[in-house]
Amino acid sequence: MNASLESLYSACSMQSDTVPLLQNGQHARSQPRASGPPRSIQPQVSPRQRVQRSQPVHILAVRRLQEEDQQFRTSSLPAIPNPFPELCGPGSPPVLTPGSLPPSQAAAKQDVKVFSEDGTSKVVEILADMTARDLCQLLVYKSHCVDDNSWTLVEHHPHLGLERCLEDHELVVQVESTMASESKFLFRKNYAKYEFFKNPMNFFPEQMVTWCQQSNGSQTQLLQNFLNSSSCPEIQGFLHVKELGKKSWKKLYVCLRRSGLYCSTKGTSKEPRHLQLLADLEDSNIFSLIAGRKQYNAPTDHGLCIKPNKVRNETKELRLLCAEDEQTRTCWMTAFRLLK
Repeated sequence: MNASLESLYSACSMQSDTVPLLQNGQHARSQPRASGPPRSIQPQVSPRQRVQRSQPVHILAVRRLQEEDQQFRTSSLPAIPNPFPELCGPGSPPVLTPGSLPPSQAAAKQDVKVFSEDGTSKVVEILADMTARDLCQLLVYKSHCVDDNSWTLVEHHPHLGLERCLEDHELVVQVESTMASESKFLFRKNYAKYEFFKNPMNFFPEQMVTWCQQSNGSQTQLLQNFLNSSSCPEIQGFLHVKELGKKSWKKLYVCLRRSGLYCSTKGTSKEPRHLQLLADLEDSNIFSLIAGRKQYNAPTDHGLCIKPNKVRNETKELRLLCAEDEQTRTCWMTAFRLLK
C-alpha cells in the first residue's frame, strides 16, 4: 500500500518539473521579445536545485487508495465473538462477521389517496412514519400551492356526518387504519389551525374555565396551564347530550377533565357522587358534526362528537353533543384537542 502511494506521488512530482507555471489561471504563452540589449543568460540549474511545485493529485486515484487502505484495515481487525453462542445453529460461526448480520430492512411505504375541495384526488406514496404535517408539506410541493401554514389534512366520514382536522404529529398510516372504506382524507385550508396559540383568551370565556375563576392570570399563564398535564384546568358548562341508542337530547351540565367527560346528575354540582362518566378520552377523537340536524335530529347546528377509534360504521357508540353557538363549540373542541 505504501509503495503504491509513493509511486503515485513521485510520478506527480516528476510531472511538476515539466508543467509550466500558471499565470492568472492560464498557461504562460510565448511572447515576442522586446527590442533592446540582450539579457544575460542565466546559468543552468540542476533539477535538484529547482523549486518543485506540487501539482494536485487526481481525486479519484486518492479516493481509490483510501478505500483500499480502509478495506485492508477492516480485514485486519480481529473477529468479534458472539455473546450468545448457544443461540447459533450448527452451521453458524461462533463469531460475528459482516455476512452473518441481517440486512437492514427498508422503511415500509403505502399509497394514500387524498381529495381536494374541487373533487379531484391525488395518490401519494408515503412512509409508514410520515406525519400529517409532513404529508401537507409534500402535497403543497406537488400541487404548487402557497405554503402559508394553513393547509391541513381532514379525516372525513360522510356516512357518519363527521370530520376533524388531524394534528401535526399524528401518523397518517395509523389514522387510515381506523377509517372505514367510505371515509377519506381531504386536503384543504384551515386558517384557525394555530389561532389558539396566538390568542388563547379569545377561546375560553371565564365562566367556562375553573382556573380563570380562581385567579386572574395572564394569557401566557393560561396557555401554560392548558399545556401542563399536572395543572390542567377544567372546562365546564351546559351542553345538549344525545342519549345512547335514542333519538332524544338532554341539556346537561358537563365537566371536561383529563380522565374524561362527565355530566352532573344534580344541577351544577361537581361532587364525585354526582358526576357520571359520559365518554373516555383515552382512545377517541373529537369531531365536528357536518349535518347534525338532518342526520341526528340535533337541536342546533353547532354539534360535536366524541368518536372511539374502534368505531367505523356504527353510530350507537358515538357520544353526540351540541352547543348553543359556534364560539362555545370551538371552546369545547379546542379543550378536547389540548387534553388529548
